[in-house]
Amino acid sequence: MLGALIGAVCVIGAFKVARRALWHRRGHGWGGGCSPRFGGEGGFAGRRGGLLRWLFERLETTPGQERAIADAVVRLRKEQVAIREEIGLTRADLARAVEGGIVDESALEETFARHDRLLAQLRVGWVEALKTVCETLDPRQRQEVADTLARRGFFGGRPWGWRMGRDVGVWA
Repeated sequence: MLGALIGAVCVIGAFKVARRALWHRRGHGWGGGCSPRFGGEGGFAGRRGGLLRWLFERLETTPGQERAIADAVVRLRKEQVAIREEIGLTRADLARAVEGGIVDESALEETFARHDRLLAQLRVGWVEALKTVCETLDPRQRQEVADTLARRGFFGGRPWGWRMGRDVGVWA
């Protein structure tokens, strides 16, 4: 009798956990919210959404500013897909060069030319995204972004001076 009761409680608990996981996966709750800013179509969920949410809260942005910044990030992500595709093409080109036994310099030059074009496109995308962000933010918000970048590095690394477990830098 006790085993049946424990089994029933476990089944109910498993059902609730599965239902909650589906709820979050659909963009509700902490993972994304129903707002198009952080979840749903073209939105941000998960770790990247959390970083944008942190940035928006820290800067106290308006919904219009958030939309403009999110659009710039979406454009950069589309370029990231092109880079992933190029990695696959480069891998295939290198495999053909090694397979033949004799390295075909012209084929590799073509590969490197594709890389140069892609990097130029990526640079233009980053410049456009940064222009969009700078035009969107007010002077106080731009200063806050500049301070954060200077303190923590571009990708959120540790501040300069933090070495070997000693905190000689200033944490914000």
